[in-house]
Amino acid sequence: MKKKEVKNMDINDDKIRKEIENGAKHMDVSVEELTDKYVSICKENNLDANNPVALAMLRNYVRGNMRMKKNNNSGSNSLVKSAFGLFISLDAPRDMMAWNRNRAKEEYIRDNDKALEDGLVAVATENEDGTFTIARHYKGDYQEAVVKALNEGAEVLDNGTIIIPLDSLANYPSGAENRRYGKPLPVNEFRRSGIFFGSVEGGEMKSYYFSYKNQGGVEFSPNTFDWLHFKAILSDDETNLYGMTMATKESLVRNEDMNPEDDSYRNMEGFDFEKLLMESYKNNISDLIDIERAHVNQQALATKDRFVITMGTVCNMNMTPTANGNRILNITDLDADFDYDSESNMTTCWIPEHINIDFGIGSEVIVIGRTSQRIVGGEAEPVTINTSGLLATSVVGSPVEVEEQVEEDFDWF
Repeated sequence: MKKKEVKNMDINDDKIRKEIENGAKHMDVSVEELTDKYVSICKENNLDANNPVALAMLRNYVRGNMRMKKNNNSGSNSLVKSAFGLFISLDAPRDMMAWNRNRAKEEYIRDNDKALEDGLVAVATENEDGTFTIARHYKGDYQEAVVKALNEGAEVLDNGTIIIPLDSLANYPSGAENRRYGKPLPVNEFRRSGIFFGSVEGGEMKSYYFSYKNQGGVEFSPNTFDWLHFKAILSDDETNLYGMTMATKESLVRNEDMNPEDDSYRNMEGFDFEKLLMESYKNNISDLIDIERAHVNQQALATKDRFVITMGTVCNMNMTPTANGNRILNITDLDADFDYDSESNMTTCWIPEHINIDFGIGSEVIVIGRTSQRIVGGEAEPVTINTSGLLATSVVGSPVEVEEQVEEDFDWF
């Protein structure tokens, strides 16, 4: 899409001039240098130099550089590492407690006594004085305690019974003791996971599994295939990166927003993303026509390796979010033989709200995500992709806005 020519690059607004002067002081650069950057921001975004939107973008640029300098000078914590790279895949945050809580509830409904003895739930009984007697099994022993108020995770079943789902894992797979064992499960615990390709502390560029829980993970939502700097915790075997509290989110800086003179800035112009995927994730690549076979084969893989990379042409799109917040892309392989009697000539991709869609029908895209397949009436429906990464390799037009809302069926989940 051709940008309109920006006619006014003269800064006439005194407020903007003062902001530039103030920003230059905070960044320890000259006013002239930051003014040039401001004009560059205006041109890149087709904005008048006196537009308040341009001022907001300048503020983000200055803050990003200040955060990066603060991170670089924050001292040495052996657990906290500086990471640079990009996400090829970043899932929407998921409530990891929902499955555990539902399992405990269903097991209790199926067999009250066994669920209690296995430590999956505690049972609460209200007393005449308004207190509650809590009964549970802990390490094989039956215990009771009287409390004034119920834990926020308590649930009232249809028959009036009050249960509290418990953490029933005594030890982690590593053998380490689980300190939450026997305690109420949190109402929710959101976690965002992804596949990060980059370097840690200036080391080799390679793939890492990324995991970030709680509110920090919810708010951490950079675009895939965007070069980033952030702080994270590196696992002992140096294969995983973990977000920490809110610090990882607050340390996030786009490389593009940094001052090119900054020591941490990297010139990544001309980087070949397709080559990266072909060389580093070749085992996850599948032709679109073989997506069903890839879905079956991936069921035997570890959860973090269970993602597919495929390419197709956008043949339909629905930008109206479903009840779950997803938009819909339908992609097809134009090189494959078309079967008019088949419903599997195009693949549905569910696109979560944190992934940007800036292309239209006819664009060629690379889709990264987890496959799923519903069974209805004993028959398997076409495989769909829960998208966690999206790269447009050939852009045509712009997103099509539609008003029809699609109801998403979550039975498969």
